[in-house]
Amino acid sequence: MIQNQSAQRSSTVGAALVMLSASGFATLPILGKFAYADGLDLPSTLFWRFAGAAVVLWMWMLWRGNWRLPVQQAIASTLLGAIGFAIQSGLFFAALNYAGAGITSLLLYTYPAFVTLLGWRIEGDRPSSPQLVALMLAFVGCLLTIDLSGASATPVGLGLAIASGAWYALYLTFSARVIRSVPPVTMTAYLSTGAGISFISIALLGSGLDFPYSVPSGLTLTGIVLIATVIPIISIFEGIRRLGTSQAAILSTLEPIVTVLLGIAFLNEAMSVKQILGGLLVISSVIVLRASPQKSPDS
Repeated sequence: MIQNQSAQRSSTVGAALVMLSASGFATLPILGKFAYADGLDLPSTLFWRFAGAAVVLWMWMLWRGNWRLPVQQAIASTLLGAIGFAIQSGLFFAALNYAGAGITSLLLYTYPAFVTLLGWRIEGDRPSSPQLVALMLAFVGCLLTIDLSGASATPVGLGLAIASGAWYALYLTFSARVIRSVPPVTMTAYLSTGAGISFISIALLGSGLDFPYSVPSGLTLTGIVLIATVIPIISIFEGIRRLGTSQAAILSTLEPIVTVLLGIAFLNEAMSVKQILGGLLVISSVIVLRASPQKSPDS
């Protein structure tokens, strides 16, 4: 009896942590829009995001004593951040220049469908019937979501958002095969370090690094680092530990829904009925894919 109550309490806490994580990640495109409005450009915004996250995560790891990695894994994790994660983040933030935060977030969530397609192409893992249904839902939902008549979005923005989801799927598929058995928070610290190096290099080679000279821009960057990056990262992994990967992944679909609502509340974004239906189909495809049996733990 006591054991069942303890397990139920752990699951409840896990679900709360996953929803906290999803809500935190959901603020990223909103805060990204605010950063642009404050005069920060893409390389500078993402440098401060990843540099700040790396500092906090390294402090967290040093406190817990789990920062060491074998040299090969440390190099691989850093390079994955500098190339794979940096490109995905760059595509996502570039899309925010041309499309609404809600639309961009919804289209990013096509990545599980791309992961399934990559598994089919690379590993020969033929999708099951539920997975095929999910792929069809994602495809139809994507077509409905990219309706240009319902929100402030351009073909460039929609293309960048879809490319962000496709690249994220490629990044996840590749990184799962390169790095194994690395503690998630430790890996994220190395990834953030690599991505930060990439974006400060881009900034210095371009127009230079923008600094948050005003209080609003400083608060925006602090929110991006803590609310939209560090807290969600730690929360999702703690939630997965208590709840399990599949249930946590399904609850994480709360993220684009929260982003859409925040976009409506803070950015006056609007969505057509077709786009709302398309977004629901995309989210449904994620839930179906997450709930269906996986052939590989890398999935």
